[in-house]
Amino acid sequence: MRDRSWTNLCLIFLLWPVPAFLEREPGPTVAVFVFAGMIAFAVLYVHTTSARSRWWSLTALYGVAAALTPALGDLWTFATLFFLIAALFSTLPRTTALVLCGLTITAACAVLPLATAWWIPLQAVVFTGAMDVFVRLEAANRALKAAHAETERLAVDNERLRFSRDLHDILGHALSAMTLKSQLAGRLVDADPARARAEIGDVEDLSRQALDDVRDAVAGYRALSLDGELATARRTLSAAGVTLDVAAAPIPADAGSLLAWVVREGTTNVVRHSSARSCRIHLGVEDGHAFVEVSDDGPGAEEAGANGGGPPGSGLRGLAERLEAAGGTMRRARAPEGGFLLRAALPVGAPR
Repeated sequence: MRDRSWTNLCLIFLLWPVPAFLEREPGPTVAVFVFAGMIAFAVLYVHTTSARSRWWSLTALYGVAAALTPALGDLWTFATLFFLIAALFSTLPRTTALVLCGLTITAACAVLPLATAWWIPLQAVVFTGAMDVFVRLEAANRALKAAHAETERLAVDNERLRFSRDLHDILGHALSAMTLKSQLAGRLVDADPARARAEIGDVEDLSRQALDDVRDAVAGYRALSLDGELATARRTLSAAGVTLDVAAAPIPADAGSLLAWVVREGTTNVVRHSSARSCRIHLGVEDGHAFVEVSDDGPGAEEAGANGGGPPGSGLRGLAERLEAAGGTMRRARAPEGGFLLRAALPVGAPR
């Protein structure tokens, strides 16, 4: 605890002993010494309770307080006790401050006439306890603010990560499909203009769908359709010359949207990496889990690390994180056909 500048307003109480001091008609030299010492005490206190305080200022503060005690008496001891306690808590760790507060109050008891001024150390003890509670409360508030700031930062980071995964999944799949269809249209423009126009039409449809998906992602309410993704996968794989076989059992609605992302990412990887001739998508429910499997017969399994020997791409990492957050799992392995197998499973009825 370093900043107690709000207590500077209380320095006015240092003037409390002055009337009694002046009643004793001190000499000019003594009066100048006393008032200079009071000003020095106030300046040292302000410095000690600031963020720039050092041990020397705290030591000097004690020295000035002790030097003025014979001239200003019990009222000075009473006033400075509270400022010294506040300075200790402002400068030192809590435990050290508590120990030195106890020693300071003990020293005050040695110079006070306790028969008539017993209330001074008693109030000092109460004030020390109040400062201790205040210190702990302030530390708890700082920790709470730090935890709140960290929570907000993590929430922003998680949202950025979620959004980056969504954009990767949306644009990666759509752009791959559009690239394939554009290349196919370029090859067919002379040999089969009608087919080329159809492929260009598909490119336009895909671009519009991708634009809609991006807008929905920005709005935060996008949910993929499993049937729609299967239809898109069929078109995309057909354009790449890959035969698609779909074996689909009814999937619960609560799992369909997330499994649709698996279909999208799985078919995108087939097109990009597998060099496959056929692809199989199997959907169903087994042992209380809805699952989807995307497999191919291409030689790309070794390149993609199908047996766990290589790191997954950013799209697969994003899928794994989503599935794990929803209580599901994702597995990469070699397909029975010799290619790549991607399997994801979600518990039925789990919150998404």
